[in-house]
Amino acid sequence: MTQAYGFTVSYEQFLPRVLQYVPDASEFIAVDAIKQACIEFCERTYFWQYEAPAINVVNGQAQYVIETPADTKLVGPVQAYFNTLLLIPKSPDELADIYRMGAWDQLQGSPQYITRIIKPEVTLVPIPYVTQPASLYVRTALAPTQDSTEIDSEIYEQWAEAIAWGARARLLAQPRQDYSDKSGAIEAAKMFNYHINRARIQMNKGLTRGSTRTEFQRWA
Repeated sequence: MTQAYGFTVSYEQFLPRVLQYVPDASEFIAVDAIKQACIEFCERTYFWQYEAPAINVVNGQAQYVIETPADTKLVGPVQAYFNTLLLIPKSPDELADIYRMGAWDQLQGSPQYITRIIKPEVTLVPIPYVTQPASLYVRTALAPTQDSTEIDSEIYEQWAEAIAWGARARLLAQPRQDYSDKSGAIEAAKMFNYHINRARIQMNKGLTRGSTRTEFQRWA
């Protein structure tokens, strides 16, 4: 995996925080639970972020693929610029309300908005009417893929306990196992959600401090 911050750590690094509470679970199953917890954490918090290389904007082309590091996937753009203009994230429904007099996906002009219809593409609105090399800048949130074996060290350093709660919730919720514990799973899931909410608050505060022009919005 190409890391977005510094170095990476394997999912096995989380095992001591998980297996001491679910000792009857196999390492293989526990590692998968850790991976799934990491994926969910990243998808729900937008914590793991990555500055994509500048993208060439092409006259008449609305859709652009956001390349992400190996073994990662696009969760959603966090911030995007066309040259120095901040692009405002909007859902297709919101764009339909803005452009009530015509089809928003057919209009040409200088891009003002960015939306996402399918991953890993983003769509510029209006459609660019000029070609400009290296003029689209996107900071995006990442999550590990199902094939990944590692996670960025920043998540391990700051949120190892959160990931452990998420993995334990998954393990304890498994039916008909020696370690099955429905009430324990509910409690672990509550703690996982608590830490996810903390991370989301931290991310929103950080973005607010970082730029007064940032509009941070998760798209459905």
